[in-house]
Amino acid sequence: MKSERWRQVEDLFHAALERPPEERQAFLAHACSDDTELRRQVEHLISIDQRAGSRLERQVIEEVTAALDADVPLEGAQVGPYRILSLLGAGGMGKVYRARDTKLGRDVAMKTLPSQFARNPDRLARLRREAQTLASLNHPNIAAIYGMEESSESDWLVLELVEGQNLRGPLPVPDALRLARQIAEALEAAHERASCIAI
Repeated sequence: MKSERWRQVEDLFHAALERPPEERQAFLAHACSDDTELRRQVEHLISIDQRAGSRLERQVIEEVTAALDADVPLEGAQVGPYRILSLLGAGGMGKVYRARDTKLGRDVAMKTLPSQFARNPDRLARLRREAQTLASLNHPNIAAIYGMEESSESDWLVLELVEGQNLRGPLPVPDALRLARQIAEALEAAHERASCIAI
């Protein structure tokens, strides 16, 4: 996360905590406007703060946020023919960025390991298995893999970028059923392929 972005998140977090709990949602709706990712990050910190009762927990939160702030921003970095544009999402298993394929003139999604696991042999092996599994699949509900790139920092999966919006619940039942069906069809195809490979 860029340091200026983190400062923005931190400032809004502290400003929200200065307000009574019943006023925080209205404050964040106004302060974050259309920036849903900013609001999500601030709300996440607020939820951690509410759960952090002890001094030790608060210290851990401070150390984690300091580590996030120290993470090197990748926006603008070049990995092979791909220029990193922005972070799309992050979790325990990796970070996914929007990137520009400068050879073919298209945007792609690029997944890499979190920086603390970037050179962990087990995590790298898992990422490579994921690439091989994706390469064996061809299904409309599974994003295609275009390849793998290696850099001095980490390995990267280069994936089809599927445009859309983040899902935030509760979803209307027809939408939830439609999405669940697509997910189930994708899982079924992946399991069928895995059983064929195992035979």
